[in-house]
Amino acid sequence: MESAYETLNRILERSRVLNDLIHELGLDMPPMPVALEELYVYRERRKAEESDYRQALDAPNLMLYDSYEAKCPAGMQEALAAGANPDLRMSWEGDLLMTDAVLCGWPKGAEILLEAGASPMEDDAELLITLCCEGPSWLLKKALSLCNLPADWQGGCDYMSLAAYAAAYGQVDCLRVLRECGMDLLAHDGKALCEACKRNQTEVVRYLVHDCGAPLEDEYDDWSPLFYAAEHDALDCARILLEAGANPLHEDICGYTPFKWAASKHMRALLEDAKRINRWLMPPAKRPS
Repeated sequence: MESAYETLNRILERSRVLNDLIHELGLDMPPMPVALEELYVYRERRKAEESDYRQALDAPNLMLYDSYEAKCPAGMQEALAAGANPDLRMSWEGDLLMTDAVLCGWPKGAEILLEAGASPMEDDAELLITLCCEGPSWLLKKALSLCNLPADWQGGCDYMSLAAYAAAYGQVDCLRVLRECGMDLLAHDGKALCEACKRNQTEVVRYLVHDCGAPLEDEYDDWSPLFYAAEHDALDCARILLEAGANPLHEDICGYTPFKWAASKHMRALLEDAKRINRWLMPPAKRPS
């Protein structure tokens, strides 16, 4: 797998070629942005920092670092057995190795570190949040089994629940795992459902509404989920909500309804149709226990 530095170098080399062509052909267009030069400076600085960081590592941690970079499970396990820190970082300010492994599509590396004692709660549970956003769900289940989170835990830079992160990224399998592990998918006034509506994650909305019985009129930041679906033109999500009984005339704190925020004529037509049918006045279906 190409490293970040190799990617940056490839981008820079192609940029130089383009700038040479612009100059040689006399094209009436500006050269590639100066930001690329700043990118080059950044690349060189990070290479120097990485070199300094590596030199500061003791033998077991350096072995773990190099084995991880080489995607060598045997070398990682040998380094961990020799006393390497399973919560080792990529650099002084970088991600933990186990979080980076998930981001790089190598969950086996993260699993090795977890089994060696790495904490899923390091960096405000960055690993758990990354797993909710990127998966895989089986590793999320293993990580959750190693910590004792309250059912309505929330954190990360956005201070959201794990369910809200999984919902925003369309990770239905991760939502199922969270529910199985005792996490409250409906905590914080429907935040997870609202996040799914913002990004038109229809399968998540269907799961939260039909399988989990998410309330349709709970307000997060003064808006119910239908407001978010209307504003973001999430037609399929809005349709699911309306068919389940969401009220298209529900008012926010300022007295506005979702009609005010309808992002397209198609959304307005959908809301008008629901208003005509009066489906939200029908007796609600029995919610799952």
